Amino acid sequence: MPTLLGEGRQGSSRLSYRRGALQYEEVWEFLVQADTRTQSRAEIYATPGLPIVGRSTTASGFAVCTSVNPVRDEEAALIWRIAVTYSSDVEDGQTQTNSQGQPSSNPLEWVPVYETKFERLQEIVTKDKNGDAIANSAGQAFETGLTVSRFIPVWEFYQFEPDTVTDETIIERNETVNSGTFKGRAAKTLLLTVQESVIWQYLGQRVRLTKYSLKYNKKDWTHKRLDVGTQYLDTGTLKDFTSTDGTIMLGSLDGSGGQQTAGDPPAIVTFDQYDSSDFSFLRL
Repeated sequence: MPTLLGEGRQGSSRLSYRRGALQYEEVWEFLVQADTRTQSRAEIYATPGLPIVGRSTTASGFAVCTSVNPVRDEEAALIWRIAVTYSSDVEDGQTQTNSQGQPSSNPLEWVPVYETKFERLQEIVTKDKNGDAIANSAGQAFETGLTVSRFIPVWEFYQFEPDTVTDETIIERNETVNSGTFKGRAAKTLLLTVQESVIWQYLGQRVRLTKYSLKYNKKDWTHKRLDVGTQYLDTGTLKDFTSTDGTIMLGSLDGSGGQQTAGDPPAIVTFDQYDSSDFSFLRL
């Protein structure tokens, strides 16, 4: 099977005005290495990673792949130079898939193609991977717990929307969490942010193109604090945590105001820090 080597040095872009709307075009060059000199043209078109006519889009989502033109290198018989053209000036009958899996020529129905990334997240934990409390040799929990870093998945995607969606609506969608289960993810585990949003001409109509980011935290996006303090509740009365010599000290609480069992880590109390949304406007 042919191998995609990467991008070539050639390329261009063009912005023009046609049929009452701005038209945008990009041309990219890709290099493909064939297995043999007699490799079929059909196999060259099917090279893994090569853009697909009518389906692949630019990173911005403004233009769709309209042509793939392979030309064999004059000096290296196994090398093919592939000119790939992306254009926003596509035919009205061109289709992509909607949320029901059916072909659709309406960009407001297209299911976005997303990119998966990972980013680092720091959090405080009170137990290790084996479930043992993070405590000193006397069984006393540390005041600040243990800060660990882990990588969480981030999905970025563009979505076409009606131009009637206002900036205020876009702003309200930014930094919200899912109010209920969404795409199999539990409530408050998905954080939606808006990267950018612009009104654009596509297929002869005004549409809004918005770039979203969904960050998945399986431990949810509530703010978590260790339940510690210098006082605890005893049958409704506040009492001080004291050492054997009567010195007031910081102690662990059980999440209900009472003393935590000796040797156990303090409970973790949670607070909502983001507004919630049902994400019904996302077509993923």
